[in-house]
Amino acid sequence: MIDSRKINRIKRKISKEFPEFKGVEPKITEKLISPQDSIYRKLSLGRAKRIRRIFRLKFQRTIETVDQVEISRILTVTLDEKGEIMKITESR
Repeated sequence: MIDSRKINRIKRKISKEFPEFKGVEPKITEKLISPQDSIYRKLSLGRAKRIRRIFRLKFQRTIETVDQVEISRILTVTLDEKGEIMKITESR
């Protein structure tokens, strides 16, 4: 699992860039990604045996629009094994 210092650093960064998610606790999931055998065969490469681990922090918040309709806003942050941000995805 990823350590709490790195999670706190990511939460501070997210609260600066996306103030509507300030104070929201993320749901953390972990996923193991193995190399795709078909791609390595197609390219005639030896298969790399390294399995990568990624983490996803999902921030979710319900907000009210100007016309009083509640919508769910979701922000997903994908981290590598070192805790560095690979990608940030935001719902509309």
